[in-house]
Formats: sequence, structure tokens, C-alpha cells
Amino acid sequence: MTTDSAYLTLMRDHIRKAVDDGTWPSVQFAVARHGEILAFESFGTAKDSDRFCLFSATKPIVASLIWQLLGEELITLDTKVVEVWPEFGAHGKDIVTLEHVLLHTSGFPNAVIEAEALADRGTRTAAIAQWQLEWEPGTRYEYHGVSAHWVLAELIERLTGKDYREALRARVLDPLGLDRLELGVTRERQGDLQRVTATGEYSMEVLEAIVRRPLDATVLEAQDAWVREFANDPDLVALGVPGANAISDAAGVALFYQELLRNTRGVWRPEVLADATGRIRNTFSTDPSAQGAPANRSIGLILAGTEVATVQLPTQVEPVQVRPYGGRTSPRAFGHPGAGGQSAWADPETGLSFCLLTSGMDRDVVGDFQRHTAIESLVPEWA
Repeated sequence: MTTDSAYLTLMRDHIRKAVDDGTWPSVQFAVARHGEILAFESFGTAKDSDRFCLFSATKPIVASLIWQLLGEELITLDTKVVEVWPEFGAHGKDIVTLEHVLLHTSGFPNAVIEAEALADRGTRTAAIAQWQLEWEPGTRYEYHGVSAHWVLAELIERLTGKDYREALRARVLDPLGLDRLELGVTRERQGDLQRVTATGEYSMEVLEAIVRRPLDATVLEAQDAWVREFANDPDLVALGVPGANAISDAAGVALFYQELLRNTRGVWRPEVLADATGRIRNTFSTDPSAQGAPANRSIGLILAGTEVATVQLPTQVEPVQVRPYGGRTSPRAFGHPGAGGQSAWADPETGLSFCLLTSGMDRDVVGDFQRHTAIESLVPEWA
């Protein structure tokens, strides 16, 4: 393998600039291929021994346990949640299938559980049973930021007879040797976790052009503060929110994605893994920010696909192209981002996997996307 160090130097330069201007107080990135780490570096206040909250990059990790259960024929994509969890069917949810939950088409994207109900399984499941549908399952796509994976967690417990965190550790993380990747970390072991802070400023004109409706900066800040709590609240980190706050270093995530490419430990049945990493099942349009581009979701991942979304910004003459994973990966590339700038993906065409984690949640979402594109587009050039 030939490595062009000039491109790696450019990656570092982009990262250091974000550190120097205070946008990213701490950063880690890792690149892997053939099951081995090619590069793993930390910047700012981070040490290589530190870990970060993955936010929604947690979702494929939890979904990967569901893929294992599919391979064992303990459940199917067509299985209605009520067939495993009868109480879930209240308020018309009896038609929700496992596939709906994995594809974010379940119809309860904004459902929440009160904080005091989270830690106790009985109280939590009773709260979920009372969720009501916002629209008919399977008829549209809207990102289920937290809600869907609480349903997956309960399905895991009922199908395996184990706590969802213990099942993930025993069935996926331990077999893959991923000691640094964890969901549910006790307070005593949170000393290596980087605290997430808000940086940058909202550009209300740009944000309102993207979503095509008026926004309130106070509401945005309250929502972002709530998201940051998944990384910063010791009790939530100890709980392990299944769609929001696994913690890891960048190397651990890059190696997880190597296994999604290679399956060297045989954790997943090949046909199920191929479906999860290669078959787009959700082609509903995304939110207005992508101008009607398809969601390109598989049962747990987002695929790059062939269509390029565009967004017309008031600060740009020409529309801005929006393509995931740096825009230089193949259409077969798959992965999942996380709030605050977390990024993780793999490309079957090159065999590369990449992860970037940061402790700075940039309010300038367009600038953050452009920064990520500049960094991640360089990965296929040098690796």
C-alpha cells in the first residue's frame, strides 16, 4: 500500500484549524483497512486514551445486534412488535413492524420518555406503550432520533433474555474484541470521556432557508442543550441510551466498521449482513434540507447511493451539493453520523473505514458539513 502523506497532512491541517479557532476543542480520527488501523490521531485537549460520545453513530451498533437475531431467525423484518411485546400495540401501534422501526418509518419520531422513567425497565416500557402515532406507519420517513432504538432495546431484552447492554457486549462487542466501545458506562469509568460543548453561532437566515420555515434561536439552543446531555449527564451515560450515547475512541468505531465489511468473526449471517450494508429499503424523501433526495436507509445504516442532494443557501449563488461521507466514496459506502460532528463510515469498494469524533458541537451546521467534507474527501486519496 502506498500512502500519500501530503493528503494526510491536509487532513491534519483542516482539523488543527478547527481546534485552533475553538470550534473543536478536542478531536480524534481513525482510518482502517484489512482489519487494521492505518492512522489514529488525537488533537486539542484529547489524548489517544480518551473516548467520545458517539451520539447517533450509536444506532448501527445497536442495530447490528438485531441483525444477529434476524440471522438466528428469532425475529423477522415483517414481525409486528406486538408479537414479541403485546403491550406495545396500544393507540394503533399494533401494525408497527421491526422493519418500520429500523427504517425510521414507525410513525412516532418525536415520542419521548420522561427522564425519571428511563432507568426502570417496567416504567420505561409502560411509557412507550402509551406513545401515540403521528402518522400511519410505513407511509413516510422522519428521523426517529431516540424513540425507535428504545423499542429495539426492549425487543432485544425479550428475545435474548438479557439486558440490552449486556446482550450487546456478549453477542457483538466482546466477540469483536472492542473493549473500548461501550454502551452503558458506570460513573467510575467515565473519566476518559470528553465533555461536549457548544461552539460557533447559529446562522438563522441559512437555517431557515434550509428548513423553509421560521425558527427560534432559543428553541434551537434548548434542543441542542438536551442533545448534549446524552454525552454530559453521568447518569445518562451510565444508563446507555440505545440510539444516542455509546462511547468509544475513533479506532474502536473504525474497527467495528471493518467487521461490517469483512465479518471475520462470523458474528452475522452473511446474507443478513449483506442486506444491512448493501440494500436500500427506505427511499422516502428526506426532510426539506435535502430537497427531496431519498433517505437511502437500510435496516440500520445510511448508504451513499447515486443521487446527489442539493440545497440552495441564501449565502451561495449556486446550490450546494450534499453527499455523505466526504463525497469521494463509492455509492456503496455506508455509515451513520452523530450529532455534534461525529462521523463513521465504510466503503466496500476501497475496503476503508473512517471515524471522526469531536467534543465541539458547532452551531454553524453548514460550516460543519463543509469542514467534514473537506476532511473526509481526502481519506480515499491517501489511504
